[in-house]
Amino acid sequence: MAANAPSLSIRTKLALVLVCKSWKVVAERFLYEHLVIRSPARANAILETLLASRRTLHNGEIDIGYGRWPVHIEIFTHARGTNNIRFLQTLFRIFQCCPNVRHLSGSWIHPLPIEFLNVISDCYAPTLQGLCWDEANTTAPFTVATPDFISSFQDLRVLDLRHYVGCNFTQFSNSTSSPTLPYVTDLILSTRSECLQTANFLSLPRVRNLTLCITLHDCQVFKPRVPYHEIRRFIEKHGHTLTSVDLPTPAPILEPEPDSSGFRHTVEHIRPDVFLEPDACPNLVSLVYPVTSEPLTPHGHPNLRRIGLRGVLRAETLYPDKPSKVKTHLEGITPKLYPRLQEIRTVGFLVDAETDRYIKDVFIWWVEKFEDYNIDLLDGEGVLWAYTDPVDEAIGPVEVPSKLEMGEQSKELCSLPLDTPTELKDTSDSRSACDGD
Repeated sequence: MAANAPSLSIRTKLALVLVCKSWKVVAERFLYEHLVIRSPARANAILETLLASRRTLHNGEIDIGYGRWPVHIEIFTHARGTNNIRFLQTLFRIFQCCPNVRHLSGSWIHPLPIEFLNVISDCYAPTLQGLCWDEANTTAPFTVATPDFISSFQDLRVLDLRHYVGCNFTQFSNSTSSPTLPYVTDLILSTRSECLQTANFLSLPRVRNLTLCITLHDCQVFKPRVPYHEIRRFIEKHGHTLTSVDLPTPAPILEPEPDSSGFRHTVEHIRPDVFLEPDACPNLVSLVYPVTSEPLTPHGHPNLRRIGLRGVLRAETLYPDKPSKVKTHLEGITPKLYPRLQEIRTVGFLVDAETDRYIKDVFIWWVEKFEDYNIDLLDGEGVLWAYTDPVDEAIGPVEVPSKLEMGEQSKELCSLPLDTPTELKDTSDSRSACDGD
């Protein structure tokens, strides 16, 4: 089965609509729930379709037709003509036709007039729950997207400022009080100075989940340095509310598979232990970071429960008798440093998908090592691998207790030959999770 790409997704939705009238009634909302606008021609076509579906009811009210379905509008401005005022006017009319949008994504390479930003605020300020604002490729050093514009969306839950440029922040921050976004829980940032300065300026009393990225280049620098002074300012202001921190592998803008290239592993990484320093993030529960980053210093953390390791690319990096960064990171995780740790996961690494004939035995070796610490080691699919003993078929399935997903849950094992690697999956799957050679 092919990967779920936007082109294949829209093709599938179109096929569902064309099956029959009954399917059309059900599938129409899926066809229009995510609108991607990549050019003025596509914007005009979408607007014509939305207007054609509108009709006046007998009581005089307006049925907005297909306009009721869109919940996510995604805009790109790389095509010719997207810097024309007519394109922005078409977008405004689309916004008027789609009152139920909850997530707005915009990638802007041309400066936007302040009037257009005011239009977006007027349309979606009371209802928008997700905002992704990308100005990384804009031709201007500053834009009119101020923190006040961002804070006008008071119902936001997810805020993505990875490629935010914004106004001249030095002049703005000296004359304005910090605006508040009371409901933001998920924050996505990068190490761009403008991005971190804006996050430090905003008041985010409920932010829980932080994703902090490094892009390989911006408009000025090919390999930017990590601004630890800005990161520590962010931790000082928001660290007490954070429960989850994710540090993806450094990747260029719009990179679909950031863990696949060894070149990017040489770029300076954010040190994960910045978030483990005493009193930095006292409520931190989950920390995910790439294995290509520096090993954790022995700070430890009293409340950390989950650790995720990104970028385990080859099975041989898990071999206990071979030096590797993966081995170094795993050996540095001990119950003395993390007394409440319950789970370690190799994010993106699937044991069952590897061709190495010994990988199951090697992974189980690590599983048994951490089992002595009462810690579960899971692969990227959330599978706990273990050996099984021979069981008489007359006895039936044997329940093996395993601590997964923050609690004690039962796992079912079926009868298998001696020393056969077996995967124990989450009990949400009703089937037996036994997989023998």
